[in-house]
Amino acid sequence: MRSRIGAYITRIPPGHVFSHVTAAHLHGIPLPYRLQRDSRLHVTVPAGQRPPQVEDVVGHEIRRDFLDAELLDGIPVTSPLQTWIDLATRLSVGELTAVADFLCAGPHPRYTPADLLYAVSRLRGRRGCRALRVAAGQARARVDSPKETEVRLLVVAAGLPEPVVNFEVSDAAGTTSRHVDLSWPVFRVCVEYEGDEHRTDRWRFRSDITRREWLEDQGWRVIRITDDDLRDGGRPFLRRLRAALTARGYRA
Repeated sequence: MRSRIGAYITRIPPGHVFSHVTAAHLHGIPLPYRLQRDSRLHVTVPAGQRPPQVEDVVGHEIRRDFLDAELLDGIPVTSPLQTWIDLATRLSVGELTAVADFLCAGPHPRYTPADLLYAVSRLRGRRGCRALRVAAGQARARVDSPKETEVRLLVVAAGLPEPVVNFEVSDAAGTTSRHVDLSWPVFRVCVEYEGDEHRTDRWRFRSDITRREWLEDQGWRVIRITDDDLRDGGRPFLRRLRAALTARGYRA
């Protein structure tokens, strides 16, 4: 896609910006597989300008006061926040929440969940604004991956208490600490999602074993899951989690 963007940008008219799926690719925003396969270029123009009518280019039009654009390595593109808003009609609420979590990730994020809530509060009447409001309300800071978002939403939908994201566990002396993906610190229960890299990367595999042993030495119950555990609504995983929390004192 980068080569096609490079070719198109040599003749892009002033005011036109890459948007939607194309902007998501440029910003590194995680997308579901069905949209990753969309190789067309999406270009947005301010209202009153003629959208591009070129093969494999999808034109969009938006009011000037709604358009938030920037330069990314010299490429005109909608901002990450604008891109999230533009994708509202293409993504489910859960997928929008995963993108919202991505925008708020890292130690020094560009956006906070409060920023997203404020942005969507100004979108009354626009298509997808209801889904965006729900997603913004579900967004959390410091989430590491879309799978962590998926797990968190599954847990909450099952009626279990919402887990803390990226909680720091320290030993008794306070000299060593580890961050856990999703946790319930009061009950010392945590869930660690493991993608294929945890299995195929030799160093990661060994490190995971040491990490689990260390967490259990601190009195934590560690539940490790993979993508297989999330199939069919994750019912077996949720039963395991409920049992672990109950054994540690949780009462619904």
